[in-house]
Amino acid sequence: MKILICGEYGVFCKELISRLKKERHTVFVITGSEKPRFHKPADGVFQEYNFSYRSKSINTVMKNVQADVLIITGACDIKYTWQDKNHDSVRYLSGVTNLLMCARDAGIRQVIYCSSMGVYEDSLEEVITKESPLKADSDVLQTYVQIEHLCDKQHEGERFRITRIRFPEVYGDYRAYEYDICSRLLHDFWHSREVLLAPEKQHRVMYVRDAVDVLMRVFADENRDAVYLVPGETFTEQQITDEIKSVVPNLTAEIKSTETQRPSIPLVEENSLEALGFREKYTLKAGLSEFYRAYGKAQNMEDGKESRMAVLRRKLFPLLENVGLFAAATAVAFLLRDTWAGEHINFYLFYMVIISVVYGCGHALIASLFVFFIRAAQMLSGTAGIEYTAFIDALQILVVGVSVGYMRDKYKRKNDDLEDEKKYFQSELVDMTKIYDGSRYLKEVYEKRLMSYENSMARIYEIASRLDSWEPQKVIFEAVDVAKELLDIEDVAIYMAGKNAQYLRLMASSTPLSRTLGKSICADEQFFMHDALAERAVYRNREIDSQLPSYACGVFTEGSLTGIVMLWTKELTKINLYQSNMLALLCHLIEASMSRAKVYWNELSGQYIEGTGILQEAGFQKMLELCKQGRRENKVLYTLLHVPKEALDKDRTAVYEKAGRLVRETDYIGQTPDGLRIILMNANEQESDYVLQRFHKAGIPVEIISD
Repeated sequence: MKILICGEYGVFCKELISRLKKERHTVFVITGSEKPRFHKPADGVFQEYNFSYRSKSINTVMKNVQADVLIITGACDIKYTWQDKNHDSVRYLSGVTNLLMCARDAGIRQVIYCSSMGVYEDSLEEVITKESPLKADSDVLQTYVQIEHLCDKQHEGERFRITRIRFPEVYGDYRAYEYDICSRLLHDFWHSREVLLAPEKQHRVMYVRDAVDVLMRVFADENRDAVYLVPGETFTEQQITDEIKSVVPNLTAEIKSTETQRPSIPLVEENSLEALGFREKYTLKAGLSEFYRAYGKAQNMEDGKESRMAVLRRKLFPLLENVGLFAAATAVAFLLRDTWAGEHINFYLFYMVIISVVYGCGHALIASLFVFFIRAAQMLSGTAGIEYTAFIDALQILVVGVSVGYMRDKYKRKNDDLEDEKKYFQSELVDMTKIYDGSRYLKEVYEKRLMSYENSMARIYEIASRLDSWEPQKVIFEAVDVAKELLDIEDVAIYMAGKNAQYLRLMASSTPLSRTLGKSICADEQFFMHDALAERAVYRNREIDSQLPSYACGVFTEGSLTGIVMLWTKELTKINLYQSNMLALLCHLIEASMSRAKVYWNELSGQYIEGTGILQEAGFQKMLELCKQGRRENKVLYTLLHVPKEALDKDRTAVYEKAGRLVRETDYIGQTPDGLRIILMNANEQESDYVLQRFHKAGIPVEIISD
């Protein structure tokens, strides 16, 4: 299988790559790096992509890779240090959102996202289950909660399955000391003289290799659940400290105890991982021992404490090579001393040039000393006379060696400067590219809005003019279509109020998703968008709660709430100020159209029988035809009731009065040749039973009929 991993090369990611390689999967990695890298991909990686998770190139990468499974390391990704929580929170949200949107667009059907058990940080339940509400207080964990809500919204069963694994605090990576309690305590013991400790505070922890084992077992399960809870093992900070003391020798840091408001953590429901055959292999002590060995080695390297072999390799090997090459040149010169080559070729000059080119001016001076000593030894031993040319030869070798070495060092310094400059400009290019991408995106958006016919003022007027109708119900039905076209959003619902503006009834909707809130709502002070309605502003679902609309805006008449327009969308690119302003404009247009239609329908057109709320036959037929059309377009549901003519013959006025009281203000009653007919808006036959019972108790015979 093709596996695409989104994560920085930490211990978790490398261990995951190693496990996938053993199972012969083809692994691709998006590192999330915003700057170019100059190293080979990790072992086992078929192809590495160094792009920010927020980059537009992610979409192209995913379409080219055509991965079977996307793994987002998320809460286990060491790319996010969380030292600047606000900045990293924005990067994390936008990055993971872009990954999910691009994966969906590229046709990747399976996603595994690594989350955190910290999303239950402030849960008040004694036992946490998969259905427990997510509640967290810290900025980092609130970020994880928002991504969880986004996953809920994006999940579409087999078409786009998102599996979330909620890990405890995963330890084992020395670069992740801000992530988990084990890493933090070990880091503090290593670098600080004073360690703060909340002895009774509990933590759920798990060693990194066990965490990877969990992920691999979930990955191998074809019938994955939507959520997996990984409880890990629970320890207090004092217990973790005691284990660290048993593993790390000679700890000298002073421990200072602090208090915590909530030392204990709730239990987790029966471990669902047992069905996958998972058992933790590493105890806390075993995991800390492995972690300490890796941590100590890494810290020694960071502190510049090189091993003896590294010192030999860096300092002595060049000197040994210098001596070896000098010995070789001396041996060749000695063996060929009585030949033509020995008389005409200066082997020491070749030796000097080679050393100067390879190691530079410093080793050239050492080589010139070697040559001077060998020449002096030859003159003193009598093998060569003390001649002026011998000194000239030694001086020539010195000048050539130093000159070549100087040029080599100068070239190397210049080349290093150019390389540093290249890296600097490449990093600047990354920033400029990000600025360019952002500017180009804004340009495309505004160009489309200003110049495209679809979003031009003429087009907006053409669409909005369809709201000009004399029938209030037709205005509502048309408003659904106008909202869909104007805002390019499919899920639209419109609720309307009667005399009691606190209760609103669903009058029209476009999809099942838009009916999520039910057929009636109570807009009291506890209503989720009460503050926005009170300020007559547009409500925006900033928490990305899948149970609430993305946008909502009130429709007002003479200062009173008469309706609410609600929109749902899963595309985060459509949650912006432009869409919000367009919805506000649409609601104002609906207000104006509804006001005109109600005045005409109720007062000017003579649609009602005088002194009653009963429609004349012609007006009722118009309303019935509108409802039939709305039902064909899947905008509205209604039930048609019939009161026989015989029931009206006794006391027509009394029946009219009783019938008007027994139905809602959003329903319609009309006179027909065979009696009265009633349209119960957004009610099926089962829900109409209650109305039938009310009519029968009032002594009015009524039945459900088909139209």
